[in-house]
Amino acid sequence: MSLPFPYNVSHRHLRAIRSSSRLTVSATAGVLGIAIGVAALIIAISVMNGYATVVKERLLGVNAHMTVRQAYSEPFVESGTLTAELASLPGVTSASRFVQAEGFVLRQHQDGRLRRAGCVARGVTEEGVLSTTSLADHLVEGNLDLGEVAAGVHGVVLGRHLAHKLDANSGDEIHLSTLPQELLLGGLPPLRRYVVAGIISTGYFEFDSNLLLVPLAALQRDMGWVEMVSGIRLKLDDPFAVDEIGFEITESLRDRNPSLFTSSWIYEHGNLYVWIRMQTWFSGIALSLIVIVAAFNVISLMTMSVIDRRAEIGILKAMGSRAAQIGRVFAVEGLVVGLSGVLLGDLLAFTLCTLQDRYEWVRLRGDVYLISSLPVEMSLVDFGAVSLGALILCYLFTGLPAMDAGAQDPAEAIRAA
Repeated sequence: MSLPFPYNVSHRHLRAIRSSSRLTVSATAGVLGIAIGVAALIIAISVMNGYATVVKERLLGVNAHMTVRQAYSEPFVESGTLTAELASLPGVTSASRFVQAEGFVLRQHQDGRLRRAGCVARGVTEEGVLSTTSLADHLVEGNLDLGEVAAGVHGVVLGRHLAHKLDANSGDEIHLSTLPQELLLGGLPPLRRYVVAGIISTGYFEFDSNLLLVPLAALQRDMGWVEMVSGIRLKLDDPFAVDEIGFEITESLRDRNPSLFTSSWIYEHGNLYVWIRMQTWFSGIALSLIVIVAAFNVISLMTMSVIDRRAEIGILKAMGSRAAQIGRVFAVEGLVVGLSGVLLGDLLAFTLCTLQDRYEWVRLRGDVYLISSLPVEMSLVDFGAVSLGALILCYLFTGLPAMDAGAQDPAEAIRAA
């Protein structure tokens, strides 16, 4: 089956490129330039997508989707009735009370060394931790058992960096001192004895260096808060529906306690997630310039091809070929060069992303960054959008040489050759 006229001629032209060193170099540069640009753009987008996913999972795993607090972070009385009501609302998966206080923690070693560090003590229940967060997935040592291990002595969970400061491991004894309001102006805050039940590593330095999970009742005892809490943590079916659900909760709480309000993970930490998304767009725009520059090579290739084939163009037009047909010949040539570069770039991007995802060749310092290796999340939509955009650019950039070829005067073209 023979090809239509424009495709048949362009096919012969492309096969003949190898006979011209100038065209060969230009075609190779065009294909490689587009391939590198497409691959760089896809890899950058895939890495930013992977990083955004990791950040979102970490944010939602460590933090509650939504928190109900009182104005100025004042404690309020909550025996569990309001928590149960909030947990039954549509869109709310679970709810749990918590107490949060600043303090310091001590560890006395057998050789007499004393390690101390500031901390943020968060009073929670084990059921609340499991239902509103994914901290259990970040355990690196021990468990999340916050139960009583001896008379009046409970288990606690430390962040990895906080445990490192104290040189503490699972089973070690520590002493915690929180700062009740009545002792801020003077007096000696009490020291309470606890046992390290587990150590978590979330990847967030802020949490891992300060967070100390304490049983809710024990921290209420230490703070002198009888049935008082700092707030209620909520987990939602859709973490991005915080605005709608938050408005409904605020309206329902207005008659009960007008000083209560809701705060979401997006409000507290979402700026990081939004920044990553913005970086994805900025990186995409910047790297798109590589594809645009590479597309200029296609113009050069098509221009040289038109110049080299002026006599052939004149003969074809003298034989009755229309200007549109001649222009379509060179447009197809440019598209084939662009398609070759796009396919090569897609293959290169897929290969490198797959190797990074499987073998983690590019590694990062886990104690500094949120992650220990460069994350990659490939998307068929990204591959398709970048490839289609590159092909459209190549088609547009071949328009000028193609129109020039179609506008050639047959007699002038044959005479000039």
